[in-house]
Amino acid sequence: MLLVLIILKYFLLIAIGAYLLRLFYSTLSSYGEVFVFLRRKEISVILWVFIFAFAALLFYQAYWQLFISNPDFTETRKLHDPRPWIIEATTVKGKIYDRTHDESKLLAGYTEANDGGMPRRYYPLGEATSHLIGYSDVERDKAGMEKFYFDRLMGRTRDNAAEEETFTNNQYFRLQPMGNDIVLTIDYELQKTAYEAFGANKGAVVALEPATGDVLVMVSAPSFHPDSVSVDAAWARIVTDEDGKRLYNRALKGRYPPGSTFKTIVAAAALEKGIRPVWTLDGRGYRPPGVRRKRVHDHEKISWAKRGKRWRGQGKIDLTRALVKSSNAYFAHLGVVVGDSMLHTIAEKFGFNRAVEWNTSRPQLLRILTTRRSSFPATPTAHELAWSSIGQEKVLATPLQLAMIAAAIANDGVLMKPRLELDEPPQQWNRVISSKTAVTMRKMMREVVWARGGTAWRMRMKEVEVGGKTGTAEVNQMVKKEDGSTAVEIVNNAVFISFAPVENPKIAIAVIAEGAGYGGSAAAPVAKQIYLKAHELGYFDEPNDAVEKQ
Repeated sequence: MLLVLIILKYFLLIAIGAYLLRLFYSTLSSYGEVFVFLRRKEISVILWVFIFAFAALLFYQAYWQLFISNPDFTETRKLHDPRPWIIEATTVKGKIYDRTHDESKLLAGYTEANDGGMPRRYYPLGEATSHLIGYSDVERDKAGMEKFYFDRLMGRTRDNAAEEETFTNNQYFRLQPMGNDIVLTIDYELQKTAYEAFGANKGAVVALEPATGDVLVMVSAPSFHPDSVSVDAAWARIVTDEDGKRLYNRALKGRYPPGSTFKTIVAAAALEKGIRPVWTLDGRGYRPPGVRRKRVHDHEKISWAKRGKRWRGQGKIDLTRALVKSSNAYFAHLGVVVGDSMLHTIAEKFGFNRAVEWNTSRPQLLRILTTRRSSFPATPTAHELAWSSIGQEKVLATPLQLAMIAAAIANDGVLMKPRLELDEPPQQWNRVISSKTAVTMRKMMREVVWARGGTAWRMRMKEVEVGGKTGTAEVNQMVKKEDGSTAVEIVNNAVFISFAPVENPKIAIAVIAEGAGYGGSAAAPVAKQIYLKAHELGYFDEPNDAVEKQ
């Protein structure tokens, strides 16, 4: 329809121009004596040059409006067209609230107007929510929720009665256009606690409500302050920080080896298959069958060697104790016994090798809210299967994916679609494991925290009973030396997944801290601070509705 109107506009312009030109010459011929000067060649040339220039300008305007579709040209045109920014600057966009819809817990709002000017957009949590809420700037465009929900925040959508009313008022009644507010599932207090607890680490924290899929926390670090985007010097520092990659949303796009947290999937697959082996493991570790016969050793072998002692192995050990001790040798062997097909089937039900299905009724959000796929590639050899079973080899997971693993186990084996907008009704993604397997897994993960020798013993607290699984993933990292040269060294990413309370989980958390060391000592304490804050806010009280408590 727009194309037809544009063509019609130029057709009318050409018709009017032709008519005026004909009228002009008719007038000249009638008053030949008066306009005798036009018979001079120089004047005629000037007239025809003017006519040609007008036609060329008309053709050029028609050409770039109708035929040019070059993305660079389109972006340049948008950048230098001030009209959209003038409209945005004179519109009071909708506020973005946390799940409590409390005015004191705004995620994006406005300052008071000064000296008759417009109020300024501001972000109370600053760096803590910058990757989620995003920014809006004349030169740097938009990101995050400011981009995802732009039309709605501007009052342009008409998806329900409230939005229809806002749209109508803006069009016909209000001198000052207003936008629509949005209530997210994020918890202001938990988000703030998570960001502060994460400190100077690089990585991400994601917390979900297992029963609904609500995203309670989404932290990516290092971060940036949304206000700094509009400051040239600050923006230059942000985009040139190659090491920090401050604009990169690690929670949704960062892919990391899951380390020993992947053993929860192997254990769940074994239980689904009816396998709970008891093996005797010596200090030599496990050597997969086949041509490549690199042994898989338990982490105690290295720690004992550092103390000048010889590791003699786990001895007789069952599935629960293997998870408590995070035995690499046991789970590498178990993964081979479970088999490639079963393990991949269960992993894909948890969300690996699949696009994340967000809970939203707005297709535009699905197009913009990009989340990288977690990857569990094919394992054609026993060697690859064994090492993948302990979260190494080529297995990669996003922090969101790891949180969904914990949430599915916590929710009796049902994985809910992650939800960011509180108004959307909860939606089930799929059943991952049976309820019986989920109950057994919760008991086993409780032992990881509370049993003697459990790797997550730092999570013990009197306020709430937590179940979890630690992980320490070895990755190669490029390090720049003092002389300017670079070298590759192995560092440990700290990983931790968990849920609480064990009997009736309300929150599931995943933490990944890049190069921070061991999951139990570097990642678990971050989750602990979130659980303590959640306890303070009443999340673990009965009834289950934490929103009412707040």
